[in-house]
Amino acid sequence: MDVDGVAILARGIAARGPEGIIFADLDLRVEPGALAVVAGPSGTGRTSLLLALSGRLPLITGHLDVSGHVLPAQAKAVRQLIRPARLRPGYELEAKHRVREAIVERRLISGVSERSIDAALDKVRIAPDRTALIDELHPAERLLLAVALTVAAEPAGILVDDVDAGLPTSGRAQVWAGLREVARTGMTVLASATDPPSGDVDVIPLPARGPDRPTKVLDLQEEVTR
Repeated sequence: MDVDGVAILARGIAARGPEGIIFADLDLRVEPGALAVVAGPSGTGRTSLLLALSGRLPLITGHLDVSGHVLPAQAKAVRQLIRPARLRPGYELEAKHRVREAIVERRLISGVSERSIDAALDKVRIAPDRTALIDELHPAERLLLAVALTVAAEPAGILVDDVDAGLPTSGRAQVWAGLREVARTGMTVLASATDPPSGDVDVIPLPARGPDRPTKVLDLQEEVTR
């Protein structure tokens, strides 16, 4: 797998929900093939920033360029480049589906081959029991399965929200190792976490704020069928 990842440049960006400003005056740069982690406690706008960087949440000011596509005018193109693996709330694998059903569904929706999915599972180093319910998988394996099903289509970037939520230390290490392997393909990985790992990650800090506000976000479940 060899992917041309997205590059992101943001200057002075801000977004607002019905109850006020979510984040403001934010500058950042993400290089292609980076593992970039939006870091901070839950409720500080982490998910909203992931949505904004991928063209799924409109900005109220600032400049945002994703691999030459300037938002908001070219948000649709950016959404095609950067695909969600997990976004909370609203976009996760269905807990009551079996692994094999999730794989078949993803093949039907995205058109990826069984071989591509097998390669993506190998990339994140998991071999889930395909007869098991998604809900029966270890949380780390469940998240990495969602990552693999997204990576199989070889997008230029992926979104992985709330990486460390509910994971023990060993599970976090397993997930970060898998995400590093994805980034090594050239794919840009945009993640969020309370405690980002040390080492070769780009950390994007956000100041502590109130709870995430509901915002006008595209229907993610419908989006994957486009």
